[in-house]
Amino acid sequence: MSSPFRTWLQLFRAPNLFTVPGDPLAGYVLAAYGAFEPEVFYAVGASLCFYAAGLLDNDLADLREDRAERPNRPMPSGAASPRTVAIVAAVLVVAGIVLAAKLGATALSVAACLVVAMGLYNHATKHLPVIGALNMGACRGLSVLLGAAAAPHSDLLWRLCATGRLNHLLIACGLITLYIASITHLARFETKAHSPPLAKWLPAITLLAGAVLFLTLLHAATIWSAAAIFCVAVMSAFAAAIHLAREPSAPVPPVIGQLIRLLLLVQTAFCAAVGTVETSLCAALLLIAWPVSRAVSKRFYAS
Repeated sequence: MSSPFRTWLQLFRAPNLFTVPGDPLAGYVLAAYGAFEPEVFYAVGASLCFYAAGLLDNDLADLREDRAERPNRPMPSGAASPRTVAIVAAVLVVAGIVLAAKLGATALSVAACLVVAMGLYNHATKHLPVIGALNMGACRGLSVLLGAAAAPHSDLLWRLCATGRLNHLLIACGLITLYIASITHLARFETKAHSPPLAKWLPAITLLAGAVLFLTLLHAATIWSAAAIFCVAVMSAFAAAIHLAREPSAPVPPVIGQLIRLLLLVQTAFCAAVGTVETSLCAALLLIAWPVSRAVSKRFYAS
C-alpha cells in the first residue's frame, strides 16, 4: 500500500505539475510589456488549483473504467477514497476562484471559463475525437490567458487583443492550445496496439508551426535566445515522433509524458522572448524544472 503522500502525488500527476506555473507566467510576461508584479503569483496559484482539481475530477469520472483497465491506480486500488478526492477537488476549485477574484473581473471571467472547460472535458467531450482534444487544449490555453489577466492593464486585455497589440500573446495561447490538443489526440491511443501516423507526428508539426509563427513577431534582440530554446523543443518532439514511427509497438504513455514536459521549453522560450531581467529569471527557473520533471516522471506516471 502506498503512503498517503505518494498517493496524492500520483493523483496530481507530479511530473506534470512542473509544467503548470509556466502557462500563467508566460501569459503574464507576454501581456505585461516587461512589467513584473507580485499579482502574477495569484494567477499561478489559481492555475495550479484548477489543474489539480481537473485531474481529480478526471479520475472520478473515469473510476469505473479504471477499475477495469487500471486497477493499480489510487482510487481503484483503495489507496484513495472517491469521497475524499471529490471533497479535495471542490476545495481546490473554490481556492482557485478566490485567487482569481483577487486579480479582478477579467481574471475571474477567465477562471470561470476554465472551470467550465474542465468540467466539459471530464464529463462530456473527453471521448469525442476532435472536440475532446481541442477542449483539453483550451484548458491550457485559458491558463495562459489567466496569467495575462493578472497584468497591470488587465481591464484592457480584450481591447488590446482585438487591436493587434497582443498578437504574440494570442499566438502563444493558440500554440499551447493546439499542442496540448495534439498530445491529447495521441493519448487516445495509449491503450491501443498501434497509433495512426498523423497522431504520432501532429505534436511535433504543431510545435514547429507555432514556433515559427511566434518567432516572426520578435525583435532581433530577443529572437535568438527564444529560437534556440524552441529548436531544442521541436527537435525533441520530432525525436519522439520518430521513436513511435520506428517502433509501432512502443508504449505511448512515456512519450505522452515526454511531450507534455516539452511545455516547459515552450514556456521558457515565451519568457526569454521578452528579455527583461525578471522574465529571464522566470525562463531560467522553467528551464531548470525540465530535467527535474523528467526525474520525477521515473517514479510517477504522467498520463
